[in-house]
Amino acid sequence: MGLWLLFGVTLVLLVWELGQTAVSVRGKSAPIPLDTALTTAQQQAQTLALADGRVQQLTSGQRTEVFGVRRLGQQHTEASAVCATAVCYQVEIYSFDENFTVTAVVDTDAGLVRDVLHQPNMQPGINRRLANRALELALNDTGVIDALGFRPTQADMAPVAAGLRGSTCDQGHLCAGPTFRVGNRILWAIVDLTTESVTALRWTNVSDDGRFVPYEPEGFCPQPGSVGRDGWALSYETTGTDGLRLYNVTYQGRSVLTSASLPEWHVDYNGEYQFPGFFDVTGCGGSGGGFPIPPFGETEVRDLLDGSTVMGFEVVQDFRMSQWGAACNYRYGQHYQFYADGRFRVVVGAYGRGCGDDVQWQQPVYRPVVRIDIAVDGDGGDSFAFWDGQQWAFAASETYRTPYAAPGFGPHQLTSANEAWLVVDGGGRGYTIEPGLGQFNDGGLGDNPFVYVTLHKPAEGDTDLPIFSGPGPSYCCNDDHRQGPDLFVNGEPIGGANLVLWVVPQSVTDRVPVGEDGDGLYCWTVNGEPNPETYPCFTGPLFRPFELMEKMYLPVVERP
Repeated sequence: MGLWLLFGVTLVLLVWELGQTAVSVRGKSAPIPLDTALTTAQQQAQTLALADGRVQQLTSGQRTEVFGVRRLGQQHTEASAVCATAVCYQVEIYSFDENFTVTAVVDTDAGLVRDVLHQPNMQPGINRRLANRALELALNDTGVIDALGFRPTQADMAPVAAGLRGSTCDQGHLCAGPTFRVGNRILWAIVDLTTESVTALRWTNVSDDGRFVPYEPEGFCPQPGSVGRDGWALSYETTGTDGLRLYNVTYQGRSVLTSASLPEWHVDYNGEYQFPGFFDVTGCGGSGGGFPIPPFGETEVRDLLDGSTVMGFEVVQDFRMSQWGAACNYRYGQHYQFYADGRFRVVVGAYGRGCGDDVQWQQPVYRPVVRIDIAVDGDGGDSFAFWDGQQWAFAASETYRTPYAAPGFGPHQLTSANEAWLVVDGGGRGYTIEPGLGQFNDGGLGDNPFVYVTLHKPAEGDTDLPIFSGPGPSYCCNDDHRQGPDLFVNGEPIGGANLVLWVVPQSVTDRVPVGEDGDGLYCWTVNGEPNPETYPCFTGPLFRPFELMEKMYLPVVERP
């Protein structure tokens, strides 16, 4: 799950480990335990999870394996509320046969499994054994050898979660994508770990690397913290794989957000031409699978400025690969912005550089999957509406909205104040939601988002989420509403309920400067450290409280 570029010593160790694991993946009598080094507490958590009757009932008779055992932060389900103060672990188990994840929340202080979540069509990040196996399959594949013209001894990028439309990855198979660089070309070997075979090969072209200074991110995780200023109170933490998470957000004593996080990034190298794509995750990892892109530096709380005027504050976290500035090295940023007048904005940004940058195709499209657990004056009693061009139309059941014309679902339409959606509680208090249109003075050119509203369920984000895996075309590489949260849209009623919003903006890389037949660099890094030259693509909606509006727009379609 996600990307971690492994050069030098790390790659040597990865290749060395190929011959060190003797455990077979074929057994179906019980889940294969994680075979990497675990602490005593992690081992205890794994043992308790695998002995739990609920876990055994879900995994019995299937080809299953533990992918990760990670320390739980302040993300926990209602059933595991004790984990707010107890030491708890998230044990991730994957079924190859039926393509689902079982997440067990284990309280090691009490020696109890507090909750077990069944997450169909989701895949945790692969563990070290499977990364080694994917690399072994790619290094010895005749197609890879023929394409390269030599037998490789190592990959340039670790085999992390990837997809390719039209391949077996579309059939709910677990896929990884080690890459091999030859000059300014990169060969992707898409490895199907369900069948243990190389399912597809693709070449992409890259430009020369920019300057960069490598750094070693291993073992670092920012300190969690809290903020109280300008009427706002909130807490934050960097998660294992869901980026920077905010939780328990209030304004003037009233609840606003239960939490907000960023479970995954989709990096699509143009699915129309059937090029591959990656699933990126950001976070501290913590003995889970997936090689998340690690944090760079501590979480910062900065003044939010309009010129020299302080308008509020923002909570910021940077995530970078260790050789960002080189091709196939990514950097992502999260900014949660809070205004003294009660507005707030959830902002995310991609910097590149990509693994393919042909001018006419292979231009990466970045699609962050942002989860916003809205809580207007508390979790329950909220309703969702969209502007239909004349009035606010309230949704009676879970739904999604598209940036393009789709009967019953899109395109987005805007009020005179550029608002497209709203959330309101039973007392009439709420927020209108304004998408990015290029108006926020952060270089963003517009969100073009997919928006989903779902009923809150513990298995759908109360812990770190696995990656979305289908069924159907690989979620990394879809151009339509199938971006992952659609799996949770099941027609359940949402009027006056506990709602979760999912926002998936879209940004297309432009590496051609102005004046060279291009509109300007975007989602692109020219050079990394020590003197960065970057052109990030920031996206994200602005939430405006009703109290700031002179009036609500009428007529209003009756709420369900």
